[in-house]
Amino acid sequence: MKNIFSMMLIYMGLITVAFAQNTKPTEAAEKAFRQQFPNAKEVKWDKENEHEYEASFVLDGKKGSANFSASGEWLETEMAIPQSATPQAVLDGFKKAHTGATIAAIYKIETKKGQNYFEIEYKVKGGKTKEAKLASDGKLM
Repeated sequence: MKNIFSMMLIYMGLITVAFAQNTKPTEAAEKAFRQQFPNAKEVKWDKENEHEYEASFVLDGKKGSANFSASGEWLETEMAIPQSATPQAVLDGFKKAHTGATIAAIYKIETKKGQNYFEIEYKVKGGKTKEAKLASDGKLM
């Protein structure tokens, strides 16, 4: 019995190691982040894929995230914004498309390609959380 328990612990440890992700960014990505967001606090890194890292952080009391390539190229920034700072066209477009939904969070997205838009997390009946992407003019993307 003792051997079975020991083997199970070893097996679980091996599985944990096998599935653990390397969340440490490349030196270039970390340097680029620090240059662009020198006052960021509570920085946590995740590896999006083989060539991209995401830093989650707090800046001036607002939650955000920024994606960088392994070579340090900035790709995208996502910052939480209050509903009061969201363009009325975006709110109107959302309400028209998602009648009865409750807004949980709003993020302003800026990309390296110049595609700036808003992402709204919302709850529908039953409590399920969904996301909608809207352009600045309120059109769904």
